Amino acid sequence: MDKGKFSIIIVPHDLKKTRTVRIPYTLFYAIVGILAAGVAVMIVFAATYGALLLKVQEGRMYKRQLEELGKRQEQIVELRRNVSQLRSMNLQVRRMLGLVVTPGDSVAMTQVERGQTAMPEGLRSEQAAMLRAIPTFWPVRGFITKRFSQAETEKETIFHGGLDIAVDRGTPVRAAASGYASEAGWNDSYGYYVQIDHGYGIKTLYAHADMLVVSKGERVAQGQTIAYSGNTGRSTAPHLHFQVTQNNIPVDPLKYLLQ
Repeated sequence: MDKGKFSIIIVPHDLKKTRTVRIPYTLFYAIVGILAAGVAVMIVFAATYGALLLKVQEGRMYKRQLEELGKRQEQIVELRRNVSQLRSMNLQVRRMLGLVVTPGDSVAMTQVERGQTAMPEGLRSEQAAMLRAIPTFWPVRGFITKRFSQAETEKETIFHGGLDIAVDRGTPVRAAASGYASEAGWNDSYGYYVQIDHGYGIKTLYAHADMLVVSKGERVAQGQTIAYSGNTGRSTAPHLHFQVTQNNIPVDPLKYLLQ
């Protein structure tokens, strides 16, 4: 018997003779060792590849989270910018209206003075609409016979809520700002008159007209002829009574009209 070998007997199921295969122990152990090493390598490879896949998935997840955080940060920055620009726009309108602006608003006022070049289109449109609502255009040019005033006597308080501007009869009366005619018709005191709603709580009134050329509900542009001056209603001579209200409270038109 050969030492250092073992035999494998192969017994067929047919009539053929059995076969015996002798394999050296060294070869057998070498084959087993190679197989074991291959299995170990495959296990290590599978474990390493699985860990790498997990890391890749985690990396992709972190990347998505970072992208979402970046987008949210951009949205926050844009929101802050929009709020700042809205505040600046509000301050600009307040300054044009002659309203009080506190020293704490100096930063926003600086932004206004620098311009709104970076303002989104929607905000620029809103700003333009607000500026168009300010009645800065003189409805007629003439001599001011009576100003906005409130005088108190011993018996009563005399209030005149607008400007009386003397002009010839038939002088075109123009809208001080864009808006729509919220009222147009006859009043015993005002005679023929037009009231224009400019939005943002601002309205203007044009009284004692000889003839109206706009109807209630009609949209008008700044400078558009809306009536012709006259001497209707409680009036002693041809003139235009021009009145501005903010939130239904009469205010001095000279705070709005550009000189």
